[in-house]
Amino acid sequence: MRIHTFVLAAIETPQDEVIDSLVQEKLSDYEFNKKDLFTAYSLSSGERLFKDQNDQWYAAAYTVKDSLHNVKYGRQTFRPPYKKIPDEELSFVEILEKNDWVPMNAHYDKALCHVIVEVDKLEEIPLEVQSRLAHADGDDDPQVAHSLHFIESKLDGKRSRFISGWESHSFATITESRDFADDILMPISSWLYLLYFSYFLDHNGTIPSDQMMPRLLGNLWASTMKELPYNKELIQIQPLS
Repeated sequence: MRIHTFVLAAIETPQDEVIDSLVQEKLSDYEFNKKDLFTAYSLSSGERLFKDQNDQWYAAAYTVKDSLHNVKYGRQTFRPPYKKIPDEELSFVEILEKNDWVPMNAHYDKALCHVIVEVDKLEEIPLEVQSRLAHADGDDDPQVAHSLHFIESKLDGKRSRFISGWESHSFATITESRDFADDILMPISSWLYLLYFSYFLDHNGTIPSDQMMPRLLGNLWASTMKELPYNKELIQIQPLS
């Protein structure tokens, strides 16, 4: 099982020399229903930054993980005060500290997280593990979900499952399709879905797109959030026990 993690966290405005060194990337206008909602940038060191229409900056990073434990600690924005964790396991903290980027939310120590997993068959991964992936949980964390909320798509007979975490600021995509992963999911949708998710959380469940897939994802995310309306007919639910 190959696990990819994409994380995103709001940060204070970077230093001027960092901003001056940024290379702007193109985001397709049709993906959003508001012009210039987000602007994407890259650094020569490989990190990415985004800025929204209100001039709020976001730090982003992509890493490959080999365990649920490393998925869990790879989204930390601060070093845990309750446990000594090796530096190499706190991959996003290391990036933030290296670049002097300060997280905006001092009361929440995790970045938004999109976990992507490539498999031959979805059935290879037990439902409980699928839930942990969606929550970006370690294998020693208590199982907080009672059911799995997801939607699925198919490409040339290969399934992709999109799973929402419960109040966890995270979600997962598990795919059987190498073509979908290589051509669409990894280079484009990985980040795009995180931007939709960030906007969704900040704007009471609103999705800034008229496209079908983002709106289906918004409905899925709403199904695992408190007090947000959603259409139950558009999602699948499987109990974990």
